[in-house]
Amino acid sequence: MRSIPILLLLFLALALPAFASDGVLEINQTCAVNTGCFAGDAAGLPVTITASGSYRLTSNLVVPNENTSGIQLTSDNVSIDLAGFEIRGPVVCSGTPLVCTPSSGLGSGVQGSRNQSGTSVRNGSIRGMGLSGLFLGVQAEVKNVRVRSNGRCGIDTSESSIISGNTAYQNGIAGICAKAGSTVSGNAAYQNGSDGIDGSSGSTILGNTANENGGDGISASSGSTVLGNTVRLNTGFGLNLVSPSGYRENVISNNTAGTVFGGVNAGNNVCNGLLTCP
Repeated sequence: MRSIPILLLLFLALALPAFASDGVLEINQTCAVNTGCFAGDAAGLPVTITASGSYRLTSNLVVPNENTSGIQLTSDNVSIDLAGFEIRGPVVCSGTPLVCTPSSGLGSGVQGSRNQSGTSVRNGSIRGMGLSGLFLGVQAEVKNVRVRSNGRCGIDTSESSIISGNTAYQNGIAGICAKAGSTVSGNAAYQNGSDGIDGSSGSTILGNTANENGGDGISASSGSTVLGNTVRLNTGFGLNLVSPSGYRENVISNNTAGTVFGGVNAGNNVCNGLLTCP
């Protein structure tokens, strides 16, 4: 019986997708660059996910330039566990006002499309991408992710998404951009180039901290609920709301353009230390 050459065995081992014991498909820099990490993914970045299912990083992913994404989605219902690792690009945002270098790019840490649904990303960091840290479709879920120094929005999702427990720091435009009907809760948005948190119509923005951003602390379109946030030292308004949005139990202080613009005061807000909010 003829033996199989060792080099062929090594090639086959590298070419096969890596499954964890729980059936999760694994993504790392080695398979991404050399062989592709699973069926439908060619060698080279971005890693392309073409099938619904569960995926996990097992190393950092480092992209070569601001126009390359870390992970590209072409399927609905994808769950990505960053597992404490980082997707990293070359962009650095710093200074006051905030300037990002390079100043533009097309790559995101995880790049989906507006009409995809059911993407979940959690538990890690995305830094230095040319476009957004995360660019996702409808019914997305983003939890416990740190986004920093991304050229536009740190986290950018479409309608009916849940964004919770994340930190958005020094992203070129807004820290968090959420489309209509989304829930944005328990996040910290700090020193982003424009607004800390942007919510579209019918959103719930709950229990966030938005400090020292270059625009408004929190901006929300009509019919939104803005509850229990701490908003301080932003260059624009603390809250910039389109009626009939309501705000309640927020602490809003020392924002350059003023405390609140628009919206309906539903009670118990504190503005600059006083219960006399607009």
